[in-house]
Amino acid sequence: MTIALATLAPLSGAAQAKIRIAIWEFDNNTERSFWFSDQLGPAARNQIDTAFSNDPTLTAKFTVVERSALALVMKEQGLATSGALDPQSAAKIGKLLGVKYIVTGGIDKFAINKTGGSVGRLGIGATLVQAEATINVRFIDTTTAERVVSLAADSEIKKGGGFLRGTSLSRDAEWGLASEAVEKAAKDVVARLLAPATLARIGPGTGPASGLEGKIAKIDGQRAWLTIGSSSGVKVGDKFAVFNVGDAVIDPDTGQTLGVDEKEIGAGAVTEVQERFAVITFTGAAKVRDVVRKRP
Repeated sequence: MTIALATLAPLSGAAQAKIRIAIWEFDNNTERSFWFSDQLGPAARNQIDTAFSNDPTLTAKFTVVERSALALVMKEQGLATSGALDPQSAAKIGKLLGVKYIVTGGIDKFAINKTGGSVGRLGIGATLVQAEATINVRFIDTTTAERVVSLAADSEIKKGGGFLRGTSLSRDAEWGLASEAVEKAAKDVVARLLAPATLARIGPGTGPASGLEGKIAKIDGQRAWLTIGSSSGVKVGDKFAVFNVGDAVIDPDTGQTLGVDEKEIGAGAVTEVQERFAVITFTGAAKVRDVVRKRP
């Protein structure tokens, strides 16, 4: 049995494949409390999730694990999908779902403040309502527990005049203002993520020179269905090694993940390819959730 220590080796040429990630729930780390406080984190997460689904640069580089799949695995393992992400949980998620990075973050600051004089019956006056939000986003390497990217962005939304009714905000108006502030901060942090120098720091990580890695989703006899397909660069005839990946090796002093125990247990060649999966015929042993890596 060998211990695979993590490196951040870049991919090259046509061998490049999409990087598989999971998006964690976002926490609300603010001090002030609002009636909608528990909705701020989910709102931020949804904005980031939407960006990874719609932005062409992000969709070309990343594949996002479905939220339902993440929730199911976490439930099966008895793990919470929110709160602090410890190295052991990150390593377990990476192993079970075949993800290289977990994207997490939170709301670091949020406030709604009203300034100015009173507002008349017609909603016209000097009162100004301002919402402020700060969102952070972090990429956590599941094999090293290293924070490879950490970004934050602020937003400020101001409303006045006819926005108010009387001297207070309606619940709908208050949540609308909050949502707008969260959305703007999320878009700003995504814009920072899209900077070429930032994206270059998020590499495919460990694996052979080809950089192509996936998991076994289904087995029937000596045929195995992989979680990667033509969209990841898989072609008929490609050869893959099958690995059984054990527990993470954790430094007892620092808590850092040093690597994982793994053993090569089989090998196979691709006989069929679809956009999101491929089929190999293999020799040796293999089971669902084992890792497959393309041979150079």
